[in-house]
Amino acid sequence: MTTIDTLRAESATTADRVAAAWTDSHPVARRAVFAACVSAVAASLVVPAPTTVRWGIAAAGVLLAVASLVDVHEHKLPNRLLLAALLAAACGAVASLDRDVIVASLVGMVLAGGLMLLVRLSRGVGMGDVKMAAVVGASTGGVALTAAPLAVAIAALVASVYGLLAHRRRVPLGPALWLGWALALAFSAAGWLP
Repeated sequence: MTTIDTLRAESATTADRVAAAWTDSHPVARRAVFAACVSAVAASLVVPAPTTVRWGIAAAGVLLAVASLVDVHEHKLPNRLLLAALLAAACGAVASLDRDVIVASLVGMVLAGGLMLLVRLSRGVGMGDVKMAAVVGASTGGVALTAAPLAVAIAALVASVYGLLAHRRRVPLGPALWLGWALALAFSAAGWLP
């Protein structure tokens, strides 16, 4: 993306950025985002969590999938989508009125966001990736605390393998974080996480 494109992206509304990413993306990418949104809702139906947490997971997953599409298009995650996803996950945890779920969600946010912040300090990932990891941790932490660091680990592995195979040094991390989020929830639903 050129400097002019970056300036346009910064001044564009989030809706404009999502629309541009959708319009400019390949039909296969559009189908992948649609499948990711459906998968997010499906994952929320099967995770072992209170109903309100499930609603928060569904909303956060859809918003994270859309944010990932923008990341692929611009190499920049939209803050407003990440904030909306964080609010959805937080509202789901708080509405559960279960102190353990709320604390686990907060700890998951700190764990996943903290791990990504360490990567940022040593390897140079963007702050958007740190924020998205925190959202991933908040939404998975309420289900299983071990899901938060697992999601970040899966994302790191997926992004590294993709970068090696595609011979790229810079890859958008949003899709890998979303995949880590989805797999961590799937492992939790299958009973594979403590």
